[in-house]
Amino acid sequence: MLIGINQLSMLNFVAFDFETANLQRQSVCEMGIAVVENGQITETRSWRICPTPNLFHPGNVRVHGITANDVAESPKFDTMWAEAKPYFEHANVVAHNASFDMSCLRHVLSQYDLAFPTLSYACSLQVARRAWTGFRSYGLGPLSQRFGIDLCHHAAESDAIACAQILVKACQDHIVNDFSAIGSTFGLKMGKLYYGGYEAAGKLPSKKSRSPQIPSSRGSWL
Repeated sequence: MLIGINQLSMLNFVAFDFETANLQRQSVCEMGIAVVENGQITETRSWRICPTPNLFHPGNVRVHGITANDVAESPKFDTMWAEAKPYFEHANVVAHNASFDMSCLRHVLSQYDLAFPTLSYACSLQVARRAWTGFRSYGLGPLSQRFGIDLCHHAAESDAIACAQILVKACQDHIVNDFSAIGSTFGLKMGKLYYGGYEAAGKLPSKKSRSPQIPSSRGSWL
């Protein structure tokens, strides 16, 4: 039995996504967020960021289309963070392939000598792999296509929105109405970030039966 969006009364989190200028994790040039309250997206935002130094690798530009000129007049991360920090502090946070985005966050905060916020986080990629079996790919693009999610891939705000929708659908399909139950339901260890350190998200050392799955033919995103 599925539960509707209006029944996800405790499913509150912020999905986010970074784009980077080059191979350095601190070279963030765009960030997008999607705020989910009671299982529904209630706010989305994006920021362009001028990295320090403002150096773009051609390979990164080919991926997201952002150039050094595009962000030359944008704020540095430390200025932008004053606006973005309230979305992260004491929040539940989600990213698709969260190991990358959380690494970017840690590196850029450290670059500007900014304190880590206190938060818990989940990886929607890890959740998707346990929520649905038999998919050829669990990337953001293929999942969005499968579930009818409108995606402008590698635009940070659009990626964050898709990440949020994927996690909400996984919770619907597995009758999870509270963010705190994601770990136990899908057999995952929730990640943490806190002043002075972090704990990475990952698999729980438990039996496979702790990762409930449904067939890959399950219905599309509602």
